[in-house]
Amino acid sequence: MRAFETVSRAQLQHTRSSASKIRLKRRKTVRRGRVAVVSSAKEEDDDEEDDEPPPEVLPYIGGDLLPKETETHTSGYVAIVGRPNAGKSTLLNKILGTKLSIVTKKPQTTRHRILGVLSDEESQMVLLDTPGVMRSAFNKLDETMLKSVRSSVKTADCLIIVIDGDAKETAEKDFENLLDVDVIGKVPTAVCVNKCDRIKDVQRIKELMKYFRQVEGVSEVIPISALNDTGVKEVVQWAKGKLPVGPSYFSKEYLSEHPERFFVAEIIREKIFELYSQEVPYCSSVWVEELKERKPPAKDLIRATIYVERQSQVGIVVGEDGAAMKKLSTEARKDIEVFLERGVFLEMKVKSKPGWRSNDKSLTEFGLEDPNKTSNPDFRE
Repeated sequence: MRAFETVSRAQLQHTRSSASKIRLKRRKTVRRGRVAVVSSAKEEDDDEEDDEPPPEVLPYIGGDLLPKETETHTSGYVAIVGRPNAGKSTLLNKILGTKLSIVTKKPQTTRHRILGVLSDEESQMVLLDTPGVMRSAFNKLDETMLKSVRSSVKTADCLIIVIDGDAKETAEKDFENLLDVDVIGKVPTAVCVNKCDRIKDVQRIKELMKYFRQVEGVSEVIPISALNDTGVKEVVQWAKGKLPVGPSYFSKEYLSEHPERFFVAEIIREKIFELYSQEVPYCSSVWVEELKERKPPAKDLIRATIYVERQSQVGIVVGEDGAAMKKLSTEARKDIEVFLERGVFLEMKVKSKPGWRSNDKSLTEFGLEDPNKTSNPDFRE
C-alpha cells in the first residue's frame, strides 16, 4: 500500500541546476504533513565580493518526473454524488478494483470526500466519492459534508449521479433538489440507476430510464448494480470518453492521495457502524494518533482514539468488562492488516468530546475539512 504515500509537487519536479550566479536560501514548508525543502533564488550583483560562500546544494530527496504523455492523453475529475445509501462508495470501490471507501448498511457512512485514482496509458480519472446529499442539515457536521459535495461538483469535469432504483416510488423524488438545476449539464452528466438487481419488475427499470433521459442536462442513463459489478464497465467507458485532453495529476501507480492513517481511521469507524446501533456511530469520530512502522517480525504500532459526544456513550463503546471494545479492536485490526498488508498492534481508547458535531474547531481538528491532516487534534481555545 505504498501507493498511498504521497510525494509533494516540489519533490516530483526536483532538479539540480548549476548555480554559478545564484544564491540559494532554504526554508521549510509543510505539504500534507511532510516537510519539503524549497529553494528561493536571488541573482547576485555583478560587483558582489568574491569571498561569498559557495551555494548550498540540496540533496536528492527522491521522486521522479512524471513521464511524457501523448498529445491525446486525457485526464479529469469525476464527482460521484447521490442521496445517502444510494451506493456511491460501492461504485467507487468497484471502479478502482479495491476497497477504498468504507461501506455499511447504515446511511450517511461517508463523511469525507474520498479521492481515488484510476489510470491507464491513455488517461487518468480522479474519482471523488462524496457524502450523501441530505435534504436538510441538522448540525455543523452535516453542513461541512454538504459543503464537500458542492466543492466536488464545482471541481468536476464530469458528473455521475447515483440513484437508488430500488427506492420504490421515491427514486424520482430522490433526484429532485439533489443538486442545483444549473449544475446538471454544466459538465457531462450521467445518471446511474443503481441496485437494478433488486428490481424484479423490468418495466420499472424502463420507466426510470425513460424518466431520467428526459431530464435536461443528463447526457446518459446507465442501469447498474454496483454490488454485483453489473454496468460498472459502461460507467467507466462513459466517463473516460468525457475527460478533457490533459496530463496526469498523479503518478500512474497512485490509488489515492490520502495518507495511510486516514484509511486506518476509516476502517475503525466502519466497524463502529457495523457493531453499534442507534446514535453511537453518528456521534463517533476516530483519530489515529500514531502509526509506527517496525521491522519484521515486530508488528506495526497503531494508537487511535474514538471520540463520542457524551460520557454515557463511552460506556456503550467499551461495553461490560470491555467486551464490546475488545470485539471492535479485533474486527478493526483484521481489516487494517489486510489493507496495510502487514501485521499491526492496535491500541484504542475512548474519550468524550461534548458537542463536537456542532463545533467548528472540533470539525477542523478532526480533519473533516482536510482528510490529509496528520497533526493530532488540539482543542485549546
